[in-house]
Amino acid sequence: MQRLDAAGVPFFIKTVDDSGPLVEAQEILRSSDVPHTLVYRRSGNQYDTPDYDLPPEEAARKHWQMHVEAFPVELDRNLVWLETINEPDKERSEWLGRFALETANLAMAEGFRWAAFGWSSGEPEATDWQTPSMQAFLRLAAANPDRLAVALHEYSFLNDNIADAYPFKVGRFLQLFDVVDSLGIARPTVLITEWGWEYQSVPDTSTALQDIDWAAAMYAPYPEVKGAAIWYLGNGFGGIASEAQSLIEPVTEYSLGTYFAIPISTNRASINPEQYRP
Repeated sequence: MQRLDAAGVPFFIKTVDDSGPLVEAQEILRSSDVPHTLVYRRSGNQYDTPDYDLPPEEAARKHWQMHVEAFPVELDRNLVWLETINEPDKERSEWLGRFALETANLAMAEGFRWAAFGWSSGEPEATDWQTPSMQAFLRLAAANPDRLAVALHEYSFLNDNIADAYPFKVGRFLQLFDVVDSLGIARPTVLITEWGWEYQSVPDTSTALQDIDWAAAMYAPYPEVKGAAIWYLGNGFGGIASEAQSLIEPVTEYSLGTYFAIPISTNRASINPEQYRP
């Protein structure tokens, strides 16, 4: 992280349950003018999804309080994004929109930066973004880009084809931008809080770097997309951490040596997925 910061390269880091790396990252951020992105999530059944049996506003208040109480005291709520749900039920889009609106207002009132949803790769459908409450949330998020974000997961689910079913898995954020553009809503901040191939393995380093280069070029034109966290350095999941660990140094070198020239324009970047199809 220090090497990236010294070179003026923004880093994106997400941790689950472990605040240690974020403590180091926020100390770097406090003394830097580089716009790094830090994300924290507490995991566990009671933390991952809200109580769908409750009215959404009541569920939001209950779920939010639980996460606030579990938020590590050593983390700065003004610097670290808090992600509170993980891969929710896409069949409940209107309920989730109301839940998100209530949570967003609670988060901003308490000085947090909140990342909503954490949708599974390939979700939700375009129509799910267009319910009344979802539109209201997207307008609120667009008006508060430094406080509210949409969290997405983008996986290919295949090690040998990062662009499988593109843009419906990796590249799914383009659908969100298409919807908000059509509704006249500014594009919200997007955090890709899980990104990768399969849940239990990563491809060889050469293939991984080729895939990362392709994805980086796709994300780069969109300043609303703050970064993507490669899955995964934690325990379990077939020991994927031992494979993912090998990507740290080459990805760092790639980040230090790769830049994308983005034309300065008052127009929003095109969301035509064909321009990025490999």
